[in-house]
Amino acid sequence: MLLLKFQMTNNKSQISTKKQIRILKLGAWILFVIWCLIFGASAKSVYAKTLSFQKQQWDVAINQTTSVDHEFVRNDFDLLKLSQAAVAGSVLTQTDQLLDPETISSIEQINQKIDQPARDAMMISSGNKASNFDQGQNGQSLDVYALRELLLTDLSTVDLPVFVSLPKIPLAQTNNLGIQELIATGVSDFSGSHTNRIRNITVGAALYNGLIIPPGAEFSFNQNLGDVDAAHGFVPELVIKPEGVLPEFGGGLCQVSTTAFRAAMNAGLPITARRNHSFAVGYYAPQGTDATIYPGASDLKFINNLSSSLLIQTRIEGHKLYYDYYGTKDDRVVTFEGPTQFDRKPDGSMKAVWTRHVTRNHETTTQTFKSTYVSPALYHHDTVEQPTTLNPDAKPISTN
Repeated sequence: MLLLKFQMTNNKSQISTKKQIRILKLGAWILFVIWCLIFGASAKSVYAKTLSFQKQQWDVAINQTTSVDHEFVRNDFDLLKLSQAAVAGSVLTQTDQLLDPETISSIEQINQKIDQPARDAMMISSGNKASNFDQGQNGQSLDVYALRELLLTDLSTVDLPVFVSLPKIPLAQTNNLGIQELIATGVSDFSGSHTNRIRNITVGAALYNGLIIPPGAEFSFNQNLGDVDAAHGFVPELVIKPEGVLPEFGGGLCQVSTTAFRAAMNAGLPITARRNHSFAVGYYAPQGTDATIYPGASDLKFINNLSSSLLIQTRIEGHKLYYDYYGTKDDRVVTFEGPTQFDRKPDGSMKAVWTRHVTRNHETTTQTFKSTYVSPALYHHDTVEQPTTLNPDAKPISTN
């Protein structure tokens, strides 16, 4: 007989070792499948339930089959009761309803999305840059025994019971800068971009990956960009300029600045410089949430008013660009109105407004960003290629 011994440490059902998680997954899944399959399966009732975990949800059809009486031991207390019954010459059984193979298969698929081992955090920094960064992760394992009990109740929505194990090294222990948790994320979608545009987005985003902004410091997109030319990995792509839409090195970098702007908005950081594009561009939908940059002309700036340093991490997944900001959270609450587009014209011109409220220390600060987009017809394509874009805003490179 398989004996599973668990020590539950708090209300969140945390367990402390990977060995316990492996025992849980192996033993519990074996018992779960035996309960549901070994004793025939003539259909009895089918009903739907919504299973949820964190921000994920799954709708599952629960097919309940025949019931069975059996002896079962999950821990030492059950074993003691079973032993006492055996000494007394009686039989200790419990009646359980069984689930069909389709239901079990659905739960197994959900478990594959939840199950993960604990992973230690890592961060190595030098100056204002961090390398070899890994925020770490908690270990997670679905408690299939508790889930089975919940599935047989009348609840229409079930919060999945999950065992959690903490990593040995959390992010806070990897640095003395206060970088200990995810503050906010910004995302944009560049689906449909040409190869050169994707190249510039990739090269540009990498320049900001690992950047550390001290508390109280102002971030400037252009200062950290450097020169935009072939020597720095950029290729020609269309850029909106006063004289038209021209191929120029670095076209598409506004995808990077727009994503940084959205993350700063979500983090509740004060925006000190931002400008919208001349006309509405599909890559930056919803309109009113973009931030154009051009060295020497337009910049994106914001202030890190956290008590800790702010770490920027960039990543590309498919055709989506992400900016993740790490630091130490405070009591600020961020809410939005919009973005709202209005005054749309047949020629493609429009206006937009996006308002953000940040409540911190019982005081609320409001920033409203108004965008005016003219007709794209006012701009045109040109075959003249500008070979490079020098950046007068770039930080000087130390030769020491």
